[in-house]
Amino acid sequence: MKKYLTEYEAIIDLHERGYCQDFQLHGDDLLWLQRKTFVCAGEFSILEYHRFFEQNKKKPGMLVLGVIAIYYNAKGILINHYYNDNLKSPSLLNEKNWKLFVNLPANYWGKHRVN
Repeated sequence: MKKYLTEYEAIIDLHERGYCQDFQLHGDDLLWLQRKTFVCAGEFSILEYHRFFEQNKKKPGMLVLGVIAIYYNAKGILINHYYNDNLKSPSLLNEKNWKLFVNLPANYWGKHRVN
């Protein structure tokens, strides 16, 4: 996975690589903004994610995720804020749940911890 210094670099690169649709998180489902359609959990997959930290612990960090809506063959971007304590983050954005969605080898998680 490519490393980016800012969330803007990640978004621009994802757009250039065909992630042109916009998604918004609603519980564990996604709202596909262009089509005004809900994509249920299990109908999409997170292909890549990029986490950006805020220096101020009281401000939320940002996640930029490259997702594909499998049944619609649509690739897009999901941008969401998260808090370091993870108490305010939806369950989908909890790293433990990413293993269900991210298309990475099973041994990846042991070698590449994201803190």
